[in-house]
Amino acid sequence: MGKYLRCFILLFICMCLLTGCWDRRELEERASVLAIAIDQAEEDENLYKMTVQIPIPIKIAGSSGQGGGSNADAVKIMSVTGRTVTDASNNLQMRLNQRLFLGHTRVLALSEEVAREGIQDIMDGFRREPQIRRLLWPIVVKGKASTLLEVKPGLEQIPVVFLMGLIENGMKLGRIPDQTLGDYFNQTSNATMEPFLNYVEASKNEVSWKGVAVFRGHKMVGKLDRVQSWTLINLRNEKPGGDIVIPLPNTKNGYVSFRPHFVKTKLRIHGQDAFSATYHCELQGDIVELTEDLKIPAEQFIVQMQALIKREMENRAKKLLLQLQKHYNSDILKLGLTLRAKHYQEYWETHDWKKDFRDFPVRVKYTIKLRRLGMEMQ
Repeated sequence: MGKYLRCFILLFICMCLLTGCWDRRELEERASVLAIAIDQAEEDENLYKMTVQIPIPIKIAGSSGQGGGSNADAVKIMSVTGRTVTDASNNLQMRLNQRLFLGHTRVLALSEEVAREGIQDIMDGFRREPQIRRLLWPIVVKGKASTLLEVKPGLEQIPVVFLMGLIENGMKLGRIPDQTLGDYFNQTSNATMEPFLNYVEASKNEVSWKGVAVFRGHKMVGKLDRVQSWTLINLRNEKPGGDIVIPLPNTKNGYVSFRPHFVKTKLRIHGQDAFSATYHCELQGDIVELTEDLKIPAEQFIVQMQALIKREMENRAKKLLLQLQKHYNSDILKLGLTLRAKHYQEYWETHDWKKDFRDFPVRVKYTIKLRRLGMEMQ
């Protein structure tokens, strides 16, 4: 009898621990938000305007065997105002017949105006919200952020899905940095670096990646165009960036296009009393276009092109460092991270990096290796 009693007690305890789906909520009972846009309210600059994009499952192509409708039919765009993001969320909930769910949110769009004013109070709410994914993409939008949610690209029923595909494809090609909300939180919590976010421009029918927005703390201080952004990810993330189009010397309208495929970057810190840094970046890639025949042997062509591309990339790096150090004073290169890790007592402990980054000597040296010259050169 004692044996059966012990088994019954053990089974009863196990049943008590199996709580099941006591807090479950059906998908039909949730209003899933795919994207959020934050602007300043037009009627009151002390209020935020929050715009959300909510898909309508029954109107998406293929759902319930139906054909689906247009872009405008597949999503619902709603806007509310509030003193804070949480206040705006509460005001939005009062207009919905379903519970607001942020677990599927993939994009957080911030207007450039809001970003330049500072987004610390905005990010605080998202940092504390357990539903918000750290893998969503915060993006700075030129003009109004709500424009990004209202774009109708025509290639996707849900506009934010088109944007997600654009970013994911750019990341795979090494042309767009993978900057998530979690990355932003880590960078703003670390004294050795500054954050940056992707910067896009949206119109009625399309959205285009324009570069990155540079931050100092939680405030946007400037932006880098595509070419500068590609140089940044060469040095920071070892990503190839986009094609490099360079005018050919001693020609009227000649150009050469170089497509990098592999990047290897090493950062070396020099000195004990007077410190300096050198980035050694090796680019391997192909010549994909040559608009004018130089009429020289292949061996000479390779040497000449490698020198031309090397000079172009080092000039781009100088312009990038000038922007980051002298104009923005923002270390988005993570140079301070290496200094603190390798020279804590010799340098980091006795210097204020927020001030000293502006005048810290930094050089960039490129090594170019041509892998293929194209079918014509073969």
